[in-house]
Amino acid sequence: MPNPIEDEFTDLKMSRQRKYQRRMRRDGRCVVCGEKAAGSYLCLKHLVAERERRRRKLGSTRRLMGTKSYRLEKQFARRAKRRRSERLAKSKRRKA
Repeated sequence: MPNPIEDEFTDLKMSRQRKYQRRMRRDGRCVVCGEKAAGSYLCLKHLVAERERRRRKLGSTRRLMGTKSYRLEKQFARRAKRRRSERLAKSKRRKA
């Protein structure tokens, strides 16, 4: 059995799930899946999911395009597009 974790959350009276979330938040990771956090405590995937969940709950029809989740989503899409084009160019060079 692995050694138990000894840190500032060990002796606190809270559930093990809450302790996990607090540790993830302290380390700058997503409290849901453990990936690197894009916001203060969620990765981009869960940040977007939370945004859309709240929009449905509140009945919002407008989108505030300047918010952090939209900016990060756009930035991530640009990076992914650039990576795809670089991979495509690299594979074309190999074939030639």
